[in-house]
Amino acid sequence: MVKLDEVKTLNAALLAESRRPLIGVFLGGTSGIGHMTARALTSSAQQANGHAPRVYLVGRSEQRGREIVEELKGDLPGGHVPVRAGRGPIAHGVRRRHTKEGLDVTMAMMYYSRMRAIQQLKPLLLKSELPAAVVSVFAAGFEAKLFRDDLSLRDPQHYSYLQARSHLCHMHSAYLAKLAETHSDDTTGKLRLVHIFPGLVLTSAFDNPAYPAWFRFLFNRILVPLFLRPFVAVDSDESAARMLSLASPVLYPAANVGDGGGETGTGGAVRGMDGSLGSGAYSLDWKGDDIHNRKAYAKLGDDGEVEALKNQVWEHTNKAFEIIAAGKCFTE
Repeated sequence: MVKLDEVKTLNAALLAESRRPLIGVFLGGTSGIGHMTARALTSSAQQANGHAPRVYLVGRSEQRGREIVEELKGDLPGGHVPVRAGRGPIAHGVRRRHTKEGLDVTMAMMYYSRMRAIQQLKPLLLKSELPAAVVSVFAAGFEAKLFRDDLSLRDPQHYSYLQARSHLCHMHSAYLAKLAETHSDDTTGKLRLVHIFPGLVLTSAFDNPAYPAWFRFLFNRILVPLFLRPFVAVDSDESAARMLSLASPVLYPAANVGDGGGETGTGGAVRGMDGSLGSGAYSLDWKGDDIHNRKAYAKLGDDGEVEALKNQVWEHTNKAFEIIAAGKCFTE
């Protein structure tokens, strides 16, 4: 476990050593963990190095975006906090629902849009003076079922929320690991990729009116006070600090930068998805520890099959991007 004191030390060093304003792009930044992490960055950066960070918030609600801009400006006198608001349905379903591009709504929100954002921002990430960090907050370590002959989950028999989550965990890890491999010869150490399970973080996201009223009542009035907050919930401020610490290259370096000389919690790099220290792609639990589900991948067979899966997911995803960017519907 990466102790909270170490998290705070990593954050202080990251902010103090930056010679220019840090830039953060938060997809889903108008609620939940994204909002909390953006606030953690803005509230501490200027005190550390005198530079107001530039924060881009991407979310469904333009009104909520404006409210958060005003909130963050309190910590950033004169700071620049642009908002890019978009609209889309809540991505929780028990059956496949098609977008106009031919993707499932849940899969589009939880996987395809994230990988597309990484690819579109990659030229800027690679120009960063600091090793750029990409963090996808989802469900690392929850890999179970995978349908290699149906990566889009078009067969109704393959689709349920839990099966889709497991399937998307596999795809997350495979795509990020392959992306790290494509930059393994980049000796400048520019790109670091993290897939993380945040634990149960109780934020305002669970009050979203898009959720059914019965769910909000059951979750907020019964489950939270009686069972979740006392026993399993992760404090929202601690979660935000931990998410921010993932931007530090000390524990989570890019490929070929080195292992840092130790294991998690001792100042060295964390073990990456490929099993080596500091591989550039990481699957983490909420404590910042390696949680990559190697048992699930062992079921695929030898390393050759694991590599074949990474190539298959990489090719499938990039083909979807190419077809959709051309204005066509992806049907595979």
